[in-house]
Amino acid sequence: MSIVLEAVDETVETALAIRLMMPERPVIDATTRDLVSHLRVLMAEELGFDEDPAVQALFREGYRVLDLTRRPTEQSPHFHAYQYMRDLGSLTRRFADVYRATRSKDQNDG
Repeated sequence: MSIVLEAVDETVETALAIRLMMPERPVIDATTRDLVSHLRVLMAEELGFDEDPAVQALFREGYRVLDLTRRPTEQSPHFHAYQYMRDLGSLTRRFADVYRATRSKDQNDG
């Protein structure tokens, strides 16, 4: 599956946008689903896991956040789902930044 960074960036911006009030729960849930999808695709890429301890730590955090037991459910409080979406957005942004840096390095080396 190819990565469309514009779509990743747009979803991250939706998750991290500063608002006067929280978005409706269906918006939070849809954004969270999109972020989970983007994060899974990014985590499937070769990002230097074997060479870089910082990337290894990022992957550990990614697996922790994606753990099904940590995700909000329909019964979770609205704020819990909102905070999870924002945490997921921040983490997805960090993975996208590593992906960009890796691709840039590959292009410069190639």
